[in-house]
Amino acid sequence: MKLRGMVAVPFSILLAAALLSGGCGKTVPCHTSLVTLDETRLDAETYEQEAAETAKNVADLEKKLEAKKSEIEQVKEKPADLQKKVSDLKKGSGRE
Repeated sequence: MKLRGMVAVPFSILLAAALLSGGCGKTVPCHTSLVTLDETRLDAETYEQEAAETAKNVADLEKKLEAKKSEIEQVKEKPADLQKKVSDLKKGSGRE
């Protein structure tokens, strides 16, 4: 039984070394036209411009969101005043 284990370990090491030393082989040359390259370059420039505009829009929307959050916090701090205004409006319209 020991002999089997003693043979299996070196065999597996040699097998792994043989597989890893083979590499990936030769790469196939890429046949791409200049038109395709130019179109891809223009697409990339367009996407970069759109990404910059989107980042600017995100920043603007984040500022607006923070402003709305602060407005909400201010309103949360004044429920008694708002309740009084609602009551006054109801009295003025004849509902109360």
